Amino acid sequence: MSRCLAERSIDHVLLERGEIANSWRTERWDSLRLLTPNWQSRLPGFRYDGDDPDGYRTLPEVIDFLGSYARAISAPVETHTTVTSVRGDGTGYLVRTDRGEWRCRTVVLASGACNIARLPDFAARVPPSVAMLTAQSYRNPGQVADGGVMVVGASSSGTQIAQELQRSGRQVTLSVGEHIRAPRIYRGRDLEWWMDAAGVLDERYDEVDDIRRARRVPSLQLAGTPDRTTLDLNALLDRGVRLVGRLAGITEDGKAQFAGSLRNMCALSDLKMARLLDLIDEWARDNG
Repeated sequence: MSRCLAERSIDHVLLERGEIANSWRTERWDSLRLLTPNWQSRLPGFRYDGDDPDGYRTLPEVIDFLGSYARAISAPVETHTTVTSVRGDGTGYLVRTDRGEWRCRTVVLASGACNIARLPDFAARVPPSVAMLTAQSYRNPGQVADGGVMVVGASSSGTQIAQELQRSGRQVTLSVGEHIRAPRIYRGRDLEWWMDAAGVLDERYDEVDDIRRARRVPSLQLAGTPDRTTLDLNALLDRGVRLVGRLAGITEDGKAQFAGSLRNMCALSDLKMARLLDLIDEWARDNG
């Protein structure tokens, strides 16, 4: 957005409470890799230009990419500036920060949708003896005490964290709700390549059959790994991870309750993936 405003000669400033790419610096686990290939990191006038387009960025590489973009477009970023209030003043807005005040005609809230961890209400009934971390606060297995671990959620983040903890020597139980299992490589190419080429990623919100349901469907079970392997429930089972159904609640005496048939949820996941692969096959036939 800063680049677009600059191209239109619109004066603006970016207020950042920390450093550039702050959420990537402070709210991600250490071993994270992007689940999208390097070539898919594209910003206006700026894209990956390295020698590993089919690889997956590490966390430091993501931070460097965003910092390089900010420098390339000379983004007017005011770092370590925390906004404390925004108020309309009749002709625009008064923005108060811990480093002074700003007056402007327009305010864009670009704080993102994932900077506050979402916890179900029943999380308050987790016994005090059980340590609880969110994906936002988890960094590495060194934070986790020895013994069994339950990871709740089996989309991209959950499967990656479950694998890392299992490899560290802990017995992991993964709570699986509705999700979409997906192959990392299909017909010799990354699944994201097919989705990009076939136009799946270009689908507009008003072209989706049921937009409300689509917004509730978790992300694909994809992971970026150096060897481009598929990380799904079968791979986790092979590594010794135990699977249970969706965590539905916790009783007053601290017992976890699970809902849904794991077999049915996996079958539904495979059906959704089959539909996507059918679309890709159809595109491949039509385009040689």
